[in-house]
Amino acid sequence: MFHRDYILRLIQEFSIFLARLAGLKDRNDPEVVFLELERSFRQFLGYDSPLLESLGPEGALGVLSAADGGDPDRLAMAAILFREKGANFSNYGDESAAARCQEFSDRFREAIGHRTLSPEIRKLLHGSSDDLPSPG
Repeated sequence: MFHRDYILRLIQEFSIFLARLAGLKDRNDPEVVFLELERSFRQFLGYDSPLLESLGPEGALGVLSAADGGDPDRLAMAAILFREKGANFSNYGDESAAARCQEFSDRFREAIGHRTLSPEIRKLLHGSSDDLPSPG
């Protein structure tokens, strides 16, 4: 029960973060978006994205799965964060970095497989970055 309440609260905070991120994207300042994304990796995953990236998709998956066997909601958050980081790299003109982030996102989505996700996180995972909640 406690774990489920914690996950629900985390998902609510994550939804608020994504709404704020959408507002930042509207301001068309990729550097601010990058800073917010970097902060969110630590907040929601407990690790900085450069550390996860240095491990490669499989290593990052192993680290994120070590404590809880790969909680599907947490893996979905990782997939979304890497998807958003990749979209920001793409907007910034760095297609190589965007593709690398997409590799991570795809690997986390693959690891989720057919496991049950919270309905809220499922909507966020299957939406595009254009479908993020609106700020406010």
